[in-house]
Amino acid sequence: MAESKLHLKEDERIAYLESFHIDPKREKVFDELTELACKLTDVPKSLISIVHREEVWFKSQKGLELDNSPRELTFCSQATVNDSNFFYIEDAHQNETFKNEPYANISKSIRFYAGVQLKDENNLPLGTVCVLDDKPHVLNEEKKKSLVMIADLVMMQLKLHKANVELKEKTRLLEENNEMLRNFAHVVSHDLKMPLASMILTSDVISEKYAAQLDEDGKGYLKSIKDIAFTMSDYIGNILNHYESDQIAINDKDEFDIFSVIENVEEMVGLRDDIVFVFPDNNLIMNSNSAAIEQILLNLIGNSVKYNDKKTIKIEVLVSESADYYKISVRDNGIGIAKNKQKDIFKLFSTLNQLDRSGKKGNGIGLSTVKILVDKLGGVIKCDSQIAQGSTFTFTVKK
Repeated sequence: MAESKLHLKEDERIAYLESFHIDPKREKVFDELTELACKLTDVPKSLISIVHREEVWFKSQKGLELDNSPRELTFCSQATVNDSNFFYIEDAHQNETFKNEPYANISKSIRFYAGVQLKDENNLPLGTVCVLDDKPHVLNEEKKKSLVMIADLVMMQLKLHKANVELKEKTRLLEENNEMLRNFAHVVSHDLKMPLASMILTSDVISEKYAAQLDEDGKGYLKSIKDIAFTMSDYIGNILNHYESDQIAINDKDEFDIFSVIENVEEMVGLRDDIVFVFPDNNLIMNSNSAAIEQILLNLIGNSVKYNDKKTIKIEVLVSESADYYKISVRDNGIGIAKNKQKDIFKLFSTLNQLDRSGKKGNGIGLSTVKILVDKLGGVIKCDSQIAQGSTFTFTVKK
C-alpha cells in the first residue's frame, strides 16, 4: 500500500471527528445503509469506515467481518485525504500505485474500491462509505450518485447522533444548575427569613415600647422597615415555590372535586367581605394532581385579588372537560393586562411595572410557576385580558 498521507488539516479533522462521539457498536440504521449501498451499486461488499489518527474502524460492514485496522493499510485512509470526494479504483492490480499492495486484513486482496468521504459543510472528512470487492467493477454515473446519496444519509445520521449527545449534555448541565439553584433557594430561605422575621418582631416591639417617644416620622420609618421585611419574606417564599413546583410528582394522581380545591384556596387567600367568589355551575370530579391544581389556582386567584382596583373584587371559576382534558378558567374584574404585555407574563421575573392593591410592585415569579405546573400537567395556559375590565386565565390539564 502507498504511504499513508494525512489530511491538510489533520488536527482540526480529528478534533471535529471526536466531537461526534461516534459509538463503535453496530447499529441497525447503519447496517441498512451498507446493505442499500451494495444493492444500488451491484457490489457485494460495503463499509462505513471511521478514520482516526492511528487506525480505522468500521461502524458497519456488509459482506465482510473486519476488525480495526492500522490506518496506513486501508484504502479508506487514502480516500479521506484525496482531493476528490470520490475515491475510485476499478482494478487495483492494474493500478501502478496499488497493484503490489494487498489489503492487510482480508484473505484476498482488494481489486475494486469506490469510496465517498463522510463530511458536511465543514469539509473535514470523518471517514468513508465505500463498496469493494476482490474482483474488478465499473460503476456508471447513476451508481456513483447512489453511493454519494448513501454517504449523505450516513452523515445525516451521524449529525443527528451528535445533536442528541449535545442535547443530553446541555440537559445534564441544566439539571445540575437547577439543582444548585434549588439548594441556593433553600439556603436563602433559612439564612434570610429568620433575620427578616426578627426585623418584623423588633419593629413591633419598638413601636409598642417606645410609642410615646416616637414622632409620626419615626413611626413611619418603623412601618416602612416592617413592610420591606414582609415584602422580602414574600419574595423569598415565591422563589421557593417556583423551584419546589418543579419537584411536584405530577404523575401522583388522586381523585378530588374542584369545589374542595377552590374552598381551600379561598381560605388561604382570606375570607373577606370585599371578595365575591363565583363557583362553577357543576362540581367537576377530577383525577389529577390536586396539589398542583391547588397551587395553580392559588397563584391565579391571588393575582386576581392583588391586581384589582374595584371596591368589590369578583372572581369566577369555570370548569369543563373533554375526552382528553380538563379545562379551568379564572375570571376577574381587575385592572387588566395590556395586549402587548400578555406574551411575556409567564416568563420568570417578568413584571408589568404595575402596583398591586397594596401599592406594591410584583416580583414576576407566580405566573412562571403556574406555567411550569401546567406544562408538567400536559396542558397549556393562555390569558385574555382588557385594561380596566379584567382578565381571564384559562388552562388545561391532560387526563
